[in-house]
Amino acid sequence: MTADPAVAAPQPAAIAESKTERWSRLSDWLNPIVVREVQQALKGKVFVLSVIAACIVVVTIALVVASDFDPGSSGRNAFDAGLATLVPLLIFVVPMQAYQSMRHELKAGMVEQLLLSELRPRRIITGKLSAAMVQFVLYVSVLSPLLATSYLLRGVDMPTIGVSLLLALLFCVAATAFAVSSAAQGMNPSMQGVANLAVAVALALACMGLIGYVGSGEYARDIGWLLGSAELGMVLSGLALAGAASCTMSGLTAASFLAHAYENKSSGFRAFLLAFIVVTTLWVAFFVPVGGRDQVFVVATIAMMLGTAAFGVFMVTEQGALSPRVRAHVSRQPILALLSAPFLPGRHRGLLCYLVAVGLLAGLAWLTWPATGFAREPRGFAELLVAYTVIYLSIGCWLRGRLPSTLQGNHLARFALPFLLFLFCIVPVLIDVFVKGEVRSWHPGHIMNPFWTIERFAFRNSHGDTRMVVILIAAGFLLLQLRGIFGGIREVLGASARRRDLAPTTVAASASATAPVDATASPNATGPVDGTSESARDGD
Repeated sequence: MTADPAVAAPQPAAIAESKTERWSRLSDWLNPIVVREVQQALKGKVFVLSVIAACIVVVTIALVVASDFDPGSSGRNAFDAGLATLVPLLIFVVPMQAYQSMRHELKAGMVEQLLLSELRPRRIITGKLSAAMVQFVLYVSVLSPLLATSYLLRGVDMPTIGVSLLLALLFCVAATAFAVSSAAQGMNPSMQGVANLAVAVALALACMGLIGYVGSGEYARDIGWLLGSAELGMVLSGLALAGAASCTMSGLTAASFLAHAYENKSSGFRAFLLAFIVVTTLWVAFFVPVGGRDQVFVVATIAMMLGTAAFGVFMVTEQGALSPRVRAHVSRQPILALLSAPFLPGRHRGLLCYLVAVGLLAGLAWLTWPATGFAREPRGFAELLVAYTVIYLSIGCWLRGRLPSTLQGNHLARFALPFLLFLFCIVPVLIDVFVKGEVRSWHPGHIMNPFWTIERFAFRNSHGDTRMVVILIAAGFLLLQLRGIFGGIREVLGASARRRDLAPTTVAASASATAPVDATASPNATGPVDGTSESARDGD
């Protein structure tokens, strides 16, 4: 009985081709940027030279430890030397490779080609970070024999090595995200030299500082104390939170510079702001010891108010109207559209987002701050801080409306608002000098100076009237912006209604496009399927 040729075993070439196709699909599913970046890094001279240099250092350290062996200190010295060798590879070499890779793609126009495909800016950033993590694993593998030797020599224990590698991963990811974000921001050719120098100097300073800290043995002593203390969870979780926030901000910044001008670049930052407030409050509630939790709540809330003010400067200096692409993606549901209004681009919606964030912080402060005691003075500081932020953000919102509706107008407003703050602070001082000959004390002419006013009245209960005047001024400025805030909300609801009106037309067009062809029509006919003749169609 002979085998049927139709069901014959597949040829080896077909099997090899199917494996290649499966690997290609797998690499595309993971991230094509990762595969390409790893291949380029492994083929480059920098990686080869770095590995050779690390191997030479490992052999040298091993020889030194073997020639001058001391049971009490050789293991610790080997650990310090190995970790100090790992620092420049992870804090300088890997981030600078990612930086140069991004700069090369921006210069050669590869990013534009990638954006035309299905890859979005955030996936490009994620791919570059993932490729950096592959290099992290390779460099750690090179130095792992030295770290293992330090354990075998009783210099350190396994928890110390494990925590040290986790911290190394955290710092490597944060430094690489910073480098990629800096490369994306330095797209202006005139700023490329300055950007190169700034990134190299920043990474080099961080690298030298960590090398000195690790090589001196202070790191090993500090980590040994931390592993035996009750603050281990608080410190490690705090570092993880700070690293995650730094990487998220770097990724959002890089993605905003890579995205098209009509893309939504604001929602990610605004969602991050509110999420960071909630996560930080939860971190304080769960990881900070009870004895110092009240003080940490107060300090964290004040710090987040300052950070929210910085976010507000960027939010209120955007263009006012939604771009066509953002307008086309507003939710059709009125409730969802209303809830999404503070997160969508637009200066008045940005001011609304700031008010939502401040309201969230105020609610958390009401729940977590002690009612009496030391929180009385910080409460006055927080009130004046929010009042002055509302005043200057309202001024920035008004100023942005008088500038051109372009990206250059955004940059100009972000420069002009701090300059106006400087003028409000320095002009009254100059007037005092020219009129009175000196600056004797605070007077109402300095009420637009937030620094002096807060220092003068925030921590003194006897000057509540001045504090109330500043709050009333802020309320007046906010009332002037209510029309614009409601206008921004109406624009979002209008875009949602527009999409609902177009939904039946879109569904009908999709149904007609997928309608089956009339079976009575001739299969060779080239005219329309409804039988209309070519001449009649031309006449129409």
